Amino acid sequence: MTIRIVALNIWPADAPTPLSVEEITLDWGGPVGDRHHGETMSSNTRQKEAFARGTTIRNHRQVSIVDEAELALIAAALGVDSLAPGLIADNICTTGIPDLTALPRMTRLMFEGGAVLMTGGENFPCTIAGAMVQAELGTTPQAFPKAAMGRRGVTGWVEHPGVIRPGEGIRILMP
Repeated sequence: MTIRIVALNIWPADAPTPLSVEEITLDWGGPVGDRHHGETMSSNTRQKEAFARGTTIRNHRQVSIVDEAELALIAAALGVDSLAPGLIADNICTTGIPDLTALPRMTRLMFEGGAVLMTGGENFPCTIAGAMVQAELGTTPQAFPKAAMGRRGVTGWVEHPGVIRPGEGIRILMP
């Protein structure tokens, strides 16, 4: 099966929800214009074993990537018809990677246009995305993490900058 980009989204810091876009410029900080853009980030509860909250660390969550097949599984688990790309704050929605969340860390996603992303592992589901699904589809925020565990896609960072667009092919290079 061919692996392609289906949809792209940016979530500006001043916007209540992600916005669908026709292209994303990926620089060393990630998707330009996205609230997660930056080469560094403040540590949070997910790094509590290694760092005090608020410590400046490398931004390993520049990009969020999901696949249509896993969005369909989450929707079924929530009892809704479908989850649209961008609804759970993903930047890139793909088709053709049915087990995207299971990709090992340090997998390269190599885009036709030359951009390369390095995966950092599973994007663990949270009630922030759950609240976004609730606003759109009426589910409870707490239902989302259970429905999405193991299916929420992956996070990653830019290994080589470039511009990506819907329809563009992707090659996966395993570690």
